[in-house]
Amino acid sequence: MITRRNFFATTSLALAAAGCQSISKNGSCAKCGKVNFKLGMAGYSCNRLSTDDTLALLKRLDVNYLCIKNFHLPFEATDADIATFKQKCTDHGVTGYGIGPIYMDLAQKDKVRTYFDFAKRVGVNTIVGVPFEYKMINGKKTRYESRALCEYISGLCKEYDVRYAIHNHGPDIPYLFPTGETSWNMVKDLDVRMGLCLDVGHDFRAKADPVASIRKFHTRIYDMHIKNVKFDPVKNRAMPMPRGDMDMWAIVKALVEVGYTGVCSLEYESFPPKGEKPGIKAEEVAESIGYFKGLMKAAGC
Repeated sequence: MITRRNFFATTSLALAAAGCQSISKNGSCAKCGKVNFKLGMAGYSCNRLSTDDTLALLKRLDVNYLCIKNFHLPFEATDADIATFKQKCTDHGVTGYGIGPIYMDLAQKDKVRTYFDFAKRVGVNTIVGVPFEYKMINGKKTRYESRALCEYISGLCKEYDVRYAIHNHGPDIPYLFPTGETSWNMVKDLDVRMGLCLDVGHDFRAKADPVASIRKFHTRIYDMHIKNVKFDPVKNRAMPMPRGDMDMWAIVKALVEVGYTGVCSLEYESFPPKGEKPGIKAEEVAESIGYFKGLMKAAGC
């Protein structure tokens, strides 16, 4: 159960872990300033929840930003549907700031424009996407990062004045942007609105250094997926943020250092034992949110 006491306890632990020496009774730091980036939720985290339940959870967690997935607001939504969704968000203190991730196939290039139209109708300026084409790799039809599609999308970014952030995937999907660097190499000579949704967990699993990635690619990082993981080059072993092998404090400090102004969205992933249905565990989400909020507080000290 998420309680105010549990939330502040987790936040205080995060401040202490970060070396903050000025923790007050309510779990905040008297000397902390504000960081420039915001904390949000990746819509995929709530793939087992309805739209209403997702917004209710965000309100309970005091999380105010959501990257919208199509199972909460379908691409086929009418203008009336969009208006209803946005009113629900407003009622819960939530702002939808982007859409995706959306997997986009070169063979269905004409469909890509509809996603830009959708972004405009929803009123967001960021699309998180995965541009691919199929290639035969070792005799198997495989999704492969697509330069041709990226060039086409680059033109749409300029036409619509919408940013496109490529989501990296990790070492278990080696041909589809395994690191932030592979995304950077794809977009660096394209329209400036072409950039990265840096997933720090997948970046780390691919033996990259997320802190170095933030420092090197920050001018093109338009969205962030945050999580902690146990290092495993084969399996995705996501963990609640206070646990795992990544140095989350170093990541937050790097974001402050480069002046990141976007959203860091928690991408919660659950991998239950065989036979147990996957689903969201509110206490693990609250633990991660409270911990990261604590780090954000401490980063201003």
